Amino acid sequence: MTNADRFTHAVAACLAYGTGIDAHSLADVVHQVLSDAPHAPSRTVLEKLHRTVTERLRDAGLPEEAHRVALVYGGATKIKGYVFEAPALPEIRGASGLLEWVNDRHLPAIWRETLGESLGESCIIYAGGGSFLAFAPAARGAELAGRIEQAFTRQTLTANSVAVAATFSLLELRYGRRPLDFWAEEFLERWRAPQLRAELETYYYEPLPGSAAATLTDHDICATVPGQALNHDERAAVRRFLNRKQFGELVTILATMFNRRRDERAYAGAPRYLSLYPMLPWAERCGSSDVRPAEWRGAVADETRAYSEPSARKRYVGQLIKRDDDAQTRWYTSTFAWRAPDALRDRSWETRWEEFLEQKGADTPYRRAMDQQPNVTPPRDLNEIGAASRPDRYIGVIYADGNNVGRLIATLSTPDDLRRTSEHLSTAAADAVFTALAHCLQPVEVRRKRQRAVVHPFEILTIGGDDLLLIVPGSRAFDVALMIASAFERLLAQRLPAPVSVHASNAVHTRYTRATPVTQEPYTPSVGLSAGVVIAHESAPIFFLRDLVEELLKRAKKLARRYAAQGYYGGAVDFMVLKSVTMVADSVEAFRKAALHDESDRRLTARPYTWHEFAGLLETVRALKRATFPRSQLYRLRRVMETTPGVIASAMEYLYTRVRQTSLSDTLIDHIEQAWQPSDATLRRPVTPPWLPLAHRAYETIWPDLAEMYDMVSVVVEEQEWSISSLISKC
Repeated sequence: MTNADRFTHAVAACLAYGTGIDAHSLADVVHQVLSDAPHAPSRTVLEKLHRTVTERLRDAGLPEEAHRVALVYGGATKIKGYVFEAPALPEIRGASGLLEWVNDRHLPAIWRETLGESLGESCIIYAGGGSFLAFAPAARGAELAGRIEQAFTRQTLTANSVAVAATFSLLELRYGRRPLDFWAEEFLERWRAPQLRAELETYYYEPLPGSAAATLTDHDICATVPGQALNHDERAAVRRFLNRKQFGELVTILATMFNRRRDERAYAGAPRYLSLYPMLPWAERCGSSDVRPAEWRGAVADETRAYSEPSARKRYVGQLIKRDDDAQTRWYTSTFAWRAPDALRDRSWETRWEEFLEQKGADTPYRRAMDQQPNVTPPRDLNEIGAASRPDRYIGVIYADGNNVGRLIATLSTPDDLRRTSEHLSTAAADAVFTALAHCLQPVEVRRKRQRAVVHPFEILTIGGDDLLLIVPGSRAFDVALMIASAFERLLAQRLPAPVSVHASNAVHTRYTRATPVTQEPYTPSVGLSAGVVIAHESAPIFFLRDLVEELLKRAKKLARRYAAQGYYGGAVDFMVLKSVTMVADSVEAFRKAALHDESDRRLTARPYTWHEFAGLLETVRALKRATFPRSQLYRLRRVMETTPGVIASAMEYLYTRVRQTSLSDTLIDHIEQAWQPSDATLRRPVTPPWLPLAHRAYETIWPDLAEMYDMVSVVVEEQEWSISSLISKC
């Protein structure tokens, strides 16, 4: 049975639930609406379809008040606050694993338990990435939404969650909210009013090239509003309208209800009840959260800890994921009643990582290294990840997210489209992460109390849909991020092909003029991946790094949006290397304005970068290191840029350095002056290296970026001749 047929039978079963009617007798009616109905019907066609569906359901014995199906949408909120509440890696690992299990495994089990094995399974549209969406009988929707919120509280004790439910007719499942009350005629009437157009444009946005609405012909558009002569602007407006009036609009409605319930607590359902553990004056504080009273004190993994029960669960789950045995978890099982299910351990990221190495990653450097290093275990703390860095004791936090995924989902026509797209995003993200780790890292040997141990030098905190967060050795973070993005975008380009009008990766004007793996093997991204990367000392507070990397991701997404407006859907990256925590006391923007004089007319950074530019930046750093460019000269020239106004003095200093360092002259000309040019061809006039001219007599430079990342880029790349196409061919 295909997914489309499965959803047809699921909706039919939800309609028939509790009525005694055979669901198979309703399947043809549901299929007529969800699969066979036209993409751009006129109001007359819609009304005829509504009458036909109503009559057929009534003839089947279904009362008119039962002609609706519920959609339930939910998931955890304030996820990072729950996961990063504790600074220790074992608790972070356990919190992330527990949340993921509740969303991906426990919520589907609730559907199967409530609706029966077959119906419960077929009703689930997707469960992953921190979100859950499923069909339900109209009479059970609110109840099941309440059970979602209860499930998160019962399993985690403190994680916040929200779930909402709404009922829709069959026509709405295909054509969005209340299509008979508001269709193309009403939309055009409001569109023609100038005072309403700006607001309508924000909701009825243009269709993505290649989508169902974009492929409609002008004849199809005009047939939607017969009897009206539409000009070009009005035809484009109707196309916008049809782009939104699909199943995806219902997801937008549910997401809006979700946000309101999260903010108002009592909206769309019974009041929400948030967990509260009052901190009494005489109670001992939880050593993990520091905000709850401790309920247990004792030894865990050779250290004395005081835990509240929510924190104890995190540590316990973290140990299970790390595959500690019963003796090592007895501190928890002898005190607390809650037990983690076997499925939590079986589907941990470590388990999936090992499955990848056995199958798709069997011929990778990491797998070959594991053959020489048996009994590789997960890292106990950030120190063991930092041990694999050169220089050591540095970690890299990578936070990446797909671009415009919400807009893509909001314009999908059917539940099957939504499920398929969700699966493609999740699979591509996991395969991209595993591929990058398998080719950029190797197991590392560490010392644990005078004993030798070999560990995986990374921690996957989450890979949910298009969203991923992981910790890797500092000196490998840039290479890992680049390979993840390249693999993700290429995999999705294969599974969700981009339309012909979108630019390929080698057809976009960027600031780096040479070839990189991104352009040598060109592809046309359909969904880009943007990322923030922070490299810092292993002792840096993890919550602090989390806030920084989140802000860097937002800045990268701004650049990606600018390129998307030009027809290129690839992602971008922004990064920061911290030699000390006190370097940044405020936001990234405030820090760069103070430290780099990031002003409107002279920017001492060229961040963020597209992935092609970032690959070029890494190659520039490696070229300088291969030529043994003196680090002192790199920092001296950066200091001159920071302390002298304008660009002439620092450009003269750069040229003087180039002339004086005769052995490095060709490297600087080749990898700085010729390789880096303004992306706007009209600005490629005689320039003042290492500055790049911008519009309105402004300038930017890559030099401080080179100096910042210099120590964190290795000269030798393990897979120097890697072909990304061959790396992902098995995925």
